[in-house]
Amino acid sequence: MSRENYSKYLQNKDSDILHSTGYSNSRLGVHSVHPQNPKLSFDAMTIVGNLSRDNAQKLSSFMSIEPQIRLWDILQTKFKAKALQEKVYIEYDKVKADTWDRRNMRVEFNPNKLTHEEMLWLKQNITDYMEDDGFTRLDLAFDFEDDLSDYYAMTDKAVKKTVFYGRDGKPETKYFGVRDSDRFIRIYNKKQERKDNADVEVVSEHLWRVEIELKRDMVDYWNDCFNDLHILKPDWTSPEKLNEQAMVYMLIHEEDKWGELNKRTKYKYKNLIKEISPVDLTELMKLSLKENEDLLQKHIEFWQTKRRKLF
Repeated sequence: MSRENYSKYLQNKDSDILHSTGYSNSRLGVHSVHPQNPKLSFDAMTIVGNLSRDNAQKLSSFMSIEPQIRLWDILQTKFKAKALQEKVYIEYDKVKADTWDRRNMRVEFNPNKLTHEEMLWLKQNITDYMEDDGFTRLDLAFDFEDDLSDYYAMTDKAVKKTVFYGRDGKPETKYFGVRDSDRFIRIYNKKQERKDNADVEVVSEHLWRVEIELKRDMVDYWNDCFNDLHILKPDWTSPEKLNEQAMVYMLIHEEDKWGELNKRTKYKYKNLIKEISPVDLTELMKLSLKENEDLLQKHIEFWQTKRRKLF
């Protein structure tokens, strides 16, 4: 199959996937007062694989003359590059890979920032050269056009939680886990982040993101990766006993106090907080994921379909 025919094949086969940023945004009819279903997408991808010696030479030659690529740190066994207006990072290092017994090429990008044509270009000209390739990072992003600053987030598992507050004293960013763990969860004010970092004004009144960063073995569980997470709006006044009201209020507003409780008491109050919360946003996230699971799987398969298998 010629490169031109291969390009047409990809366009016909995958145009629905590559243009599918308009994920489900419907409302739950029976809960019209609840927040809107989140918009869902993969927000970051890292693909690693091996370049054979011949493919490394071919790719290096192509990249050295391709105007859409900025190449540097070029040696016989390594190179680094950025492509498509700096939106894609590419690194090849055979010596480091052999030393650490890992694959020798890595490609990092945010699919939301690439056009249909750019995805096709990246696949045809870069990632298809890799063998034994696979994902080592996938980020799932759930965007809510609602104010999540007053929601309380917790997990059933014991993970480190860090909260940062904005100028108004309200929570603006929450982290679960540590950055280099296999799963790292961020909940943050996306509207404020865009304004601070890119000076971009979001039209919606609110935009909050729940981002689940998956690495290594966890990428295989992208469709079942947050069952232990709860994003709640608990009514701390609803327990009948005053001491329970006081305890719930303290635990919601003083995160460090959880560390002073024994395992049994933690279990009791985590369950109580879930019981007194009429809304759990993770249920909306699960619904959105279920509605779009097939489409997201096709997106993954798009990058895994190899040109050499089509010839």
